[in-house]
Amino acid sequence: MEPLSELVQALRSEDYFERQRAAWKLVEAGSEAVDLLLVALEKDDNPQVRFKAAWALGKITDSSAVGPLSRALSLDEDPAVREWAAWALEAIGDPRAVPALAASVGNDPSREVRLRSSLALVAFGAVDAFEELLREGDLEAKRMAVVALGRLRSAGSTALVAPLIEAEDPELRRRAAWSLGEMGAEEAAICLSRALSDDVPAVRMETAKSLGKIGGLEACRMASSLLDDPDPRVRLAAVTALGEIGLPEGLDRLVEVVFGGDDEEIRAWAAWSLGEIGDIRAIEHLQEACVKCPPKVRDKALDSLVEVFGMGGGQGDGEV
Repeated sequence: MEPLSELVQALRSEDYFERQRAAWKLVEAGSEAVDLLLVALEKDDNPQVRFKAAWALGKITDSSAVGPLSRALSLDEDPAVREWAAWALEAIGDPRAVPALAASVGNDPSREVRLRSSLALVAFGAVDAFEELLREGDLEAKRMAVVALGRLRSAGSTALVAPLIEAEDPELRRRAAWSLGEMGAEEAAICLSRALSDDVPAVRMETAKSLGKIGGLEACRMASSLLDDPDPRVRLAAVTALGEIGLPEGLDRLVEVVFGGDDEEIRAWAAWSLGEIGDIRAIEHLQEACVKCPPKVRDKALDSLVEVFGMGGGQGDGEV
């Protein structure tokens, strides 16, 4: 095998394939290459060498690299090096990396580095770190933290996320609505009530989707109220949410939509939701829709009759 020092030098090659070959050879060397890679990471003046060293250290997963990688994440002037340092810290999986990753999410000048560090923190399940970022971080950090808490389905963070439904930033409000849906706590539905009249349609649409995930009678009532929303995207999200909630309390409003004057696509998904509720009272309405409604609505109504209620029929002739 080539001397390891020569392989490290090859990381600065202008030939991409030569750099890759050298990096993989260093990874194959395992712990024997760690010391040289750490020196390259911390002292080499070529950022290409430093980020390749970070990548190789992540592949080797030697925990002795946690300190140097954490320093690189905090101090290296090149964003690519910092990004790969965050990736390597996740790959190594040592929780000692959490403080450096949290600091990166909170203050790195590069959004890409922040995002990479946030993904690493999610892998660590670092709920406490994200909650602190939600309290003290800047807007970008809060946006990332609220999404991360949703991905972690941290129901215990509901009370901390809920006030963001009224944040000044509409994107933060939208993400908070999404996160509350992922957390799934029943009390989250009440928290979302303030978003029903948000002046940004994307927030209301995300709210409707989250109500479908949370479920329950209150969520059903709230989703029903969004069937009158002025934005068709919100109404579509509301009709599908009622199907996902699956409570018979949503049936009458869905029937109104199926036979109303809304967009054909929305009426069609209302027919789908009638089937998802599974209440036998829906059958006569779905049969009527197969005869009287536009093609997309007929198709969804027939699908519901066949797939949910086990009723056969010929598509295209309006008979069920």
